[in-house]
Amino acid sequence: MKYKGFYRITCMLLSAALVFAGFAGCGKKGRTGAGDPGSTESMGNTQGEDGGRAMGRYMEEDLPLPAEFSSIHDMKKLEDGSIRMAGCSEGKESVWESKDDGISWEKVWDFPEELQDNIRYTALSSGGRAVCAYDEELDTGEGTETRIKEIFYLMESDGSFRQISFELPQVEELYSNLAAELLFVGNERILIGDDQGIFYLVNAVDGSVVRTYEFGNTGTRCLAFAAGKMLIFQGDSEVLLYDSETGEQKNPGDAMRSGIAESGMMYEVDTLDGGESIYYLSEKGMYHYRFGGGVVEQLIDGGFNSLGSFSVDVNSLLMLDERSLLTAETYTDENAALRAGLLKFTYSADTPSKPDKELKVYSLYEDNSIWQAVTRFQKEHADIYVHFETALSGENGMTVSDALKTLTTEIMAGKGPDVLVLDEMPVETYAEKGVLRDLSSVIEENGEAYFEGVRNAYRNQEGELYAVPTRFLIPMAQGGSAYYVPGEDFSEFTKRTGALDHMKPEEVISRFWYGSSAAWKREDRTLEESRVREFFEGLKQAYGEAPAEAEENGTSALPGAGFIPGEFKLLAGTWNISAGLFGVDPDYQLLLAVTDQLEGGDFGCMPGQAEHVFVPSVTVGISSKSSQPEAAEEFIKYLFTGEMQRILQGSGLPVQKEAFRSAIDGHEYEGNISQVEMEEGFTLELTPRTEEEIQKLMGLAESLTTPALQDAVIREAVLEQGEKMLKGEITPEEAASIVIRKLNLYLAE
Repeated sequence: MKYKGFYRITCMLLSAALVFAGFAGCGKKGRTGAGDPGSTESMGNTQGEDGGRAMGRYMEEDLPLPAEFSSIHDMKKLEDGSIRMAGCSEGKESVWESKDDGISWEKVWDFPEELQDNIRYTALSSGGRAVCAYDEELDTGEGTETRIKEIFYLMESDGSFRQISFELPQVEELYSNLAAELLFVGNERILIGDDQGIFYLVNAVDGSVVRTYEFGNTGTRCLAFAAGKMLIFQGDSEVLLYDSETGEQKNPGDAMRSGIAESGMMYEVDTLDGGESIYYLSEKGMYHYRFGGGVVEQLIDGGFNSLGSFSVDVNSLLMLDERSLLTAETYTDENAALRAGLLKFTYSADTPSKPDKELKVYSLYEDNSIWQAVTRFQKEHADIYVHFETALSGENGMTVSDALKTLTTEIMAGKGPDVLVLDEMPVETYAEKGVLRDLSSVIEENGEAYFEGVRNAYRNQEGELYAVPTRFLIPMAQGGSAYYVPGEDFSEFTKRTGALDHMKPEEVISRFWYGSSAAWKREDRTLEESRVREFFEGLKQAYGEAPAEAEENGTSALPGAGFIPGEFKLLAGTWNISAGLFGVDPDYQLLLAVTDQLEGGDFGCMPGQAEHVFVPSVTVGISSKSSQPEAAEEFIKYLFTGEMQRILQGSGLPVQKEAFRSAIDGHEYEGNISQVEMEEGFTLELTPRTEEEIQKLMGLAESLTTPALQDAVIREAVLEQGEKMLKGEITPEEAASIVIRKLNLYLAE
């Protein structure tokens, strides 16, 4: 189990890069083909009576599973119409069966106990068989790398099993040659792909090799699929077809090549007609293609459902019939544990092919938490299509300043988004200019349930609320009493000699910026030069002269300001304090364990020129020019539901107190206490937190009322000049002067 999934995901990512590079037009939407009314090829594009509006769409629903699954590996329809599913539930690799199209399930059998721990891949056949690749660890002597031998086992329909007498050849340049692909071809043959990109078509009973497919070792692996007797290999820059019975290579044709280029690479494949045609999943939805035909048709637009979500891995396609199908999804739950679910898509001829409303959500950066919200929100609001747009892809050459200017122009012209994710945007400026709507009627006061100091951070003196953080991070410091005392101010802290030893200039500025920037703005929105100068002078005093090793050739990207890397540097004795943002990965037990290792160790708010500071995250507002204000309000309310707040999204701590407590209390270790040996030479004990420990962090969160300055343009200017200042290239006075000259014109616009 410990290897499962990794190789397939890696294979997809590596192959995808080359497949996309080798095709043309990969950014286009999948085509919609024409066909006879009522045929498969006309689904999703039929005209209704409602003013000629296109009607027909596959609707998504979650199906309950009989147990809690961490993964679903494969699903197959058997000859009698029942469905078999292989997966891992409650720590057991098992096979389940449904006789009512996935509504209810019964366990058929568990995999043998001796195979449970090291199964790499599992595949099912339509005859009820299962095959698995098992990693047997070989003893090669102390101090050497563990060598793995791949063993393949065949399970019959009744659960009896035996080893298949086939072994992957050992390759001289590899320590272990392992399975990268495993699937049934019919009921009698198995296709096995190895780390070298070589595929072996093997007889299931005697292990003899029928045929070998070799595409060359290019550093990537092909993906392989079977549909009837047709084998499909998706490789570097081409899709290859073979007749598995004769070995003859088939021409996929221009339609299939260009169709896959437009739809994106195939993830899963199934057939309803013995391989005459295929249905396949891609990142853009589900498609249908009849071999030899002239069009690849998009049946399901992934933008309207989970198939296009970046937050879940959708796989294991099983077509029930032409108008319904099952897929499995894998996602991370609120405890950061891997979970699997079952989705059913059913074609509804009476539903518009596209939702009636389009809600536009805009962010400067890609955000996984918004993707999750978009996917889940659309499941519950079939009449709304949520279009999530990010400005800075890294490929279009656009700067933050460019993106903000374009955004403002579009909003004023009435063409902009409905919901704004305001992270690193000038929130106060937007509010003053009338860009944002008042959310007072949307966000109800509820001091018992939420950290109201965080939720009300952007409420003005008139009581109007223009932006609301849905999550937050805490600028925090940690260290022994010789270098850090919780509660001391910025002036006291920066007088401590050696506190910032061994930190690089960019590490210092990128971390301590958060605790001070909120104190710099004046009423006219410009920056107060004396406060910026005090910030630079204080850090220069604490930092001293830049060590030689801090000087680097060329320009490197700034490191993240997360808290955890500093904790490991504390343990290693590299840093004297750890400073950064707590909440990106809220590993509270690690924070406490490291504190215990320090002499007089403690943690608290980061010393800064501002007090009670937090960093707003996934801060949302509604455009004053929104064309869908009601849908926008519903979306923002949804972000504050318990369901969304409990998901550990990697973008900060929940503002809902119950979800916050769940994120830090270690309840997932209840009755399952374990220890982890860390590289730094200490043991991390994974146990539930005590009530005292929980209340300490919750009390700290309760005290937060001041949002850190959220403006990427200001941040970039401060980091640039601050780094030069700590390297000794300019004085603190010069750095502050340059920052003010660069930014006050921008802020006055």
